[in-house]
Amino acid sequence: MHESNPKTQTKLRSPYTPDWPVMRLMNSYRLVVVFALAAVYYLVWGQQSLGQRSAGLFEFTLFAYCALVLVSIYLERRCWPSVNTLFYLQNYLDILCIVSLMYASGGVQSGLGPLLLINIALLSQLTTTRHALLFAAIATSTVLSAEMFAGLLYGRWATAFEKTALLGMLLFSVAWLVTVPLRRLLDRQVTQPTKNRAALDAQEIATLNEEIIRELDSGVLVLNAQNQVVMINDMARTLLGTEFTELPIHLGRLCPELMENLEHSIMRPNSGVQAFNVASTNQDILPKFTPLSTGGALIRIDDHSAIRQQFQQLKMASLGRLSASIAHEIRNPLSAISHATQLLQESETKDTVDQQLLAIAHKNTDRINRIIEDILQLSNRQKIRRDTLDISHALKDFCHRFEGESLRPGSSIEMNVDPGLVAVFDPHHLDQVLWNVCSNALHHNKTIDIAIQINAFQESPNHTIIDITDNGRGIADLDRQKLFEPFYSTHHEGCGLGLYIIRELCELNKAEIHCVDSKEGAHFRITLAKAQQMAA
Repeated sequence: MHESNPKTQTKLRSPYTPDWPVMRLMNSYRLVVVFALAAVYYLVWGQQSLGQRSAGLFEFTLFAYCALVLVSIYLERRCWPSVNTLFYLQNYLDILCIVSLMYASGGVQSGLGPLLLINIALLSQLTTTRHALLFAAIATSTVLSAEMFAGLLYGRWATAFEKTALLGMLLFSVAWLVTVPLRRLLDRQVTQPTKNRAALDAQEIATLNEEIIRELDSGVLVLNAQNQVVMINDMARTLLGTEFTELPIHLGRLCPELMENLEHSIMRPNSGVQAFNVASTNQDILPKFTPLSTGGALIRIDDHSAIRQQFQQLKMASLGRLSASIAHEIRNPLSAISHATQLLQESETKDTVDQQLLAIAHKNTDRINRIIEDILQLSNRQKIRRDTLDISHALKDFCHRFEGESLRPGSSIEMNVDPGLVAVFDPHHLDQVLWNVCSNALHHNKTIDIAIQINAFQESPNHTIIDITDNGRGIADLDRQKLFEPFYSTHHEGCGLGLYIIRELCELNKAEIHCVDSKEGAHFRITLAKAQQMAA
């Protein structure tokens, strides 16, 4: 695996641990100390404190210390070895070099002891209390050993054990003060409020995310690595029919169809997602799967019928604009032709053959005009006004008008409506749908006395059904499959747009129309939606 540069890592860490920028600063401090000692030793005329006991040892230690600092700078730039290893190793060498410089300059009395105090103070800020006290003990032991060695070589007069003990006490005191009281004070004033604020911010962000997911128009499910649903929003519960299911639950138990779809997408990631039907809600669902870094998955589900309807609306809007332009262009010359045929029919010089030809021309211009009117209905169908209709009142009004205007003698139309039925539908569109279906029953059965029956009932709490049946010749299976296609007609005088238009009008009102198989006559079923479906 690719490892990122340690210098650029941004993961959270304790403020009391070393890192590479800190190592760079400490190496800069060490270079300043080395150059300052070298400047005093070589450039100050008459100084007698530095190197007074052993000038050779002082010079050797000074050059060795400078070389070690340069090597540390090189390793720090290479980020090798680990930052902790280099940090502690350099502090060991600091103690050894400073104590050697102190010994060569006369021991504790040389005045170089504060360098050890500064080093222990810097180290204590970047490590634990235990490590700080450990290095204080190492420094004290090293200084004490150097003083004892000097006493053996030069005698009692070369030692200062009282000052050595005082320096050791100061080293321990600095290590403890920096790591215990001072750190507690800083934590109380800075770190703890920051932690509380960070925890509060994280909680607020988590709450906000949950609210956003809950209010999404799409359904959202979050799975863990074991394919258990750990989060689901209200829209997903509605689409899957799992309003009262408790979490966590395995996806296969929550929705077997969605689990099967997920397994298919895992086995064939390039095949694309397919819409599926949820048996419990009869909803067409289109899923989208997004793998998570934790091993689970994020599933987004949408109502496929709504997506399909939106696509159909966009398509028909473009078709409507195009067809309206063409229809208007055709209508003007067609009106001129129709007017000319009427004038020729009124002429006294025409014979019987001319009369027949003019009748054919007039009949076909009327047919073309009807086609244009149907096309214009396609372009104007976006002007929708949805109302909550009383089905009984709407059907009674339609039957009364249809019986008086279009029903021929010998035929009949009856209705049977359950009381209290309501649905959301544009009243003009519903009237056009009913009129087209009932008119087709008359046109396709001109030699039969047609009895049209309209029944309306409640199929489910969310759907109202209108069945339109007749006792005519019926519709063949092959014709039923293509019945709602544009420009497909089973009548020689039809243009094939009537049923296509009413299907589009039904879809625009979130309703459905189907031709149901029937043993006698034709059977059309219209499924109307209630207000909650229109808002979904």
